[in-house]
Amino acid sequence: MIGVKHPSLSRNPSVADYLHKALFNEESLSGSTSGSPTKDRRKHVPPATRRRVILLLGILIGMALATLLMHQTKDAAYMEAFAHYFQEFDFGSMVPSGMVTDEFIGNISAMFKPEILTEEEFYPGEALRAEHGFKPKHPYFRKRMWGTTTMFRAVLLDKDCWIANMRLDSKTGLDPEGVRLRAAQGLEAADYFVQGYWVWAPIIKNLAAIGYDNNNMHLASYDWRLAFANLETRDHYFSRLKSSLELSMKTSGEKNVLVAHSMGSLVLFYFFKWVESDLGGKGGPNWVNDHVHTFVNIAGPMLGVPKTLAAVLSGEVRDTAQLGVVSSYVLEKFFSRRERADLFRSWGGLSSMIPKGGNRVWGSAKSAPDDGTHDEEETRLKESLARHNGQDKIKTTTVEQAVQDKEDGIDPVSFGAMLAFAEGSDMKHHSMDDSMTLLSKMAGSDFNNMLATNYSVGAALTRKEIEASDKLPTSWTNPLQATLPMAPKMKVYCLYGVGKSTERSYSYNRMSRFSPQIFDQRPGEVADESGQVPNIYIDTTVHDDKLGISYGIHQGDGDGTVPLLSTGYMCVEGWKKEVYNPSKMKVITREFTHYSSPSPVDIRGGKRTADHVDILGNFQVTKDLLTIAAGRDGDGLDEQIFSKIREYADKVDL
Repeated sequence: MIGVKHPSLSRNPSVADYLHKALFNEESLSGSTSGSPTKDRRKHVPPATRRRVILLLGILIGMALATLLMHQTKDAAYMEAFAHYFQEFDFGSMVPSGMVTDEFIGNISAMFKPEILTEEEFYPGEALRAEHGFKPKHPYFRKRMWGTTTMFRAVLLDKDCWIANMRLDSKTGLDPEGVRLRAAQGLEAADYFVQGYWVWAPIIKNLAAIGYDNNNMHLASYDWRLAFANLETRDHYFSRLKSSLELSMKTSGEKNVLVAHSMGSLVLFYFFKWVESDLGGKGGPNWVNDHVHTFVNIAGPMLGVPKTLAAVLSGEVRDTAQLGVVSSYVLEKFFSRRERADLFRSWGGLSSMIPKGGNRVWGSAKSAPDDGTHDEEETRLKESLARHNGQDKIKTTTVEQAVQDKEDGIDPVSFGAMLAFAEGSDMKHHSMDDSMTLLSKMAGSDFNNMLATNYSVGAALTRKEIEASDKLPTSWTNPLQATLPMAPKMKVYCLYGVGKSTERSYSYNRMSRFSPQIFDQRPGEVADESGQVPNIYIDTTVHDDKLGISYGIHQGDGDGTVPLLSTGYMCVEGWKKEVYNPSKMKVITREFTHYSSPSPVDIRGGKRTADHVDILGNFQVTKDLLTIAAGRDGDGLDEQIFSKIREYADKVDL
């Protein structure tokens, strides 16, 4: 065990000595040892040095004044939220390399870090750099390419190098030649995306508060770019996870509580099938029942995400569509749709979130289970009345809303038209099944082979069908073709957000055949009936507030990223059916209505946010999770549903 102390100024020579010498003009600063008067010694102090000392003093004084003002403010909650986002900032990492202040500002953060060895013999690299001009052959060695300021600097200043490191080989789905990029490990791997922007940090801190530490809490980070089968092929990920859970149970005598967020829920669902299969971990049919107490599924896109389809189809999502004309033009010149789509298609892991179930789940071009305009205020009202036992007072339904729209002369396009093409584009509205056919034409053979090798997006309707598909690894990310494990003692909790506008389908258009093609021409593979590659794009000119359409994005209910059909259907309806849950394990759904914080400082939404990522900082979600982790989940964690998910589920054709 290594004890680490927090160094004081007197123990940090890189800052303390420098400050002392600069402020008191000691001889060693100028290199003089002649004992000349102070006036003479000052002549040798470089002006830049004095400026840097003044800069440091200014920063320290500013921090002191800011602290004083924070204590005096009447709105302590806002100041606490503001301070929360700037904790643990490493200012040195945010300054571009080559600036004079880089090392200087870096020393500020060094005052708050454990002391490290600085003896010269440990740093031969400094001498080699100074004497022989050594430069890095691999400039991003041991740098995080996703998250941190390194990513932003690399994308802006060295885009081609960043893409070369991030993309995967289009044929193997593994590392390109000469590139080795691996997932960060440990609790620090996913606590923060960049400094100040937390991901798992609030939950980790709260688990620590009730007694969890590195010995009984494990963060199983994974390379989300890889297709799930390749996680095992390259990194032995599932074998390591199996061993970790077995060791945890052996040392503690307790079953494991597994918590997954977003895509992680699909990874864990795959693991449940892999670990028991003879084609995978060979753990036998009782392994999950013997080792897992609870599966907590937070905002899991169990039936996929429409934005994944748009990303691999044309390299676009809501974030790019809503940039505006000027910003979109700049983005296209800097990082075109063709480049983005090509990168997205190389990430086999991303395709695990292509919508599943086809038209049976997502609807036909004329109708969908979740059709109707989404009203965030209505969702909040339903929660308020439900908490006062007045849920029966809410009578507004999507059917009644559609009738009202028709009376008002509004003819909304169904969500089932996943790609609603404009008149004059010579392309019909595309349902989910049609969209997959279009994608296969446009994406090329490498992508199609990857998709067929790793995933299945259909639906099994009978016990016989699911018994056949359940054995296939390609079905293990699809809960409509693979069952929950035979683990009657295990519980499943589904915690997800509702009441936030979420991209559900898209308005598309097609450029002239004479326009430059977005994608490579591959004769015989991606051409349409006219022999041309469809040059399609999200039509950002389509906008209608009444219909919930913004910049070509048709918005429904969800958590801002994943539609309600995907987060809620399996939890509320699918896993209540024996065909998908043969052991009849208990599945509890708890919805959380999205509320944005009124504070302009609280950029992450506050303690009641139900946004897809920010829900990890939701007060009630964290409280529920701690209740489960402490073994108190029998106390009051019943189902709570405020959305129309039951109404939507009744219309799903399964």
